[in-house]
Amino acid sequence: MDSAFRPSATPAFNADDVNNVAEYRSLSVMAIISLLIGLASPLCMISPVFMMLPLLGTFLAVITLRQIASSEGRLAGRWAATIGLVLCIGSGTSAFSRNAVVRYVRSARAEEFGREWLTKIITKETEHAFKETIDGTRPPAPLEPGMLAPTSTPYEQFMKNPMVQSVVAAGADAAIELRETQDYVAQSKNDYYVRQRFGITPQSRSTEGDASTPIEVILTLQRSHYRGDRQLRWLVAAFQLAGEASK
Repeated sequence: MDSAFRPSATPAFNADDVNNVAEYRSLSVMAIISLLIGLASPLCMISPVFMMLPLLGTFLAVITLRQIASSEGRLAGRWAATIGLVLCIGSGTSAFSRNAVVRYVRSARAEEFGREWLTKIITKETEHAFKETIDGTRPPAPLEPGMLAPTSTPYEQFMKNPMVQSVVAAGADAAIELRETQDYVAQSKNDYYVRQRFGITPQSRSTEGDASTPIEVILTLQRSHYRGDRQLRWLVAAFQLAGEASK
């Protein structure tokens, strides 16, 4: 056969073909990384330690989308970066919302327990109130050789505390009001504490005119597993008059 009639081979890619050049784009590595971080970002709803994932993923996805937009078509991966961005924002928002709800519910339960505990002191059920403190759950410490026996029991020391004495003196008709939740710390899933400030206002007025002055107290309320307990329970970890050292 005459070589003049042989079909010539057509190259798979011709650098002079403008359409082929326009279709050749490199995939953005950062877009893939953003997608992978987005897929892992739901871990932040398990533990606050992983909150860095949606934050980092959102930052990388935004940067990647800007790079792709300014590459004039040379970079591909917009879909990967967009999916990663949506996953990171959704996971981060869900985690913040969940944490806010958990904090609100736990603070409300702490307030309920704090009110009940203060009510027991106001109504002079001080032995029950003492048993709901961490000190009240501890067994007596054994005396070391040569040590003198303590002059007062832990309960007697509890009754000498200025906060306890002030709350008892407020009277059984005193009103208890939550002023603010000062702090909330979750050390683990089953161990967390809430610090709250309460106002206690005596309702009866004396001739001195100062019986209705509110008493400001700060309680640190902790919910955890304690010695011999099978379930979580609230205890008073610390208590004080506002402006004084905790006890």
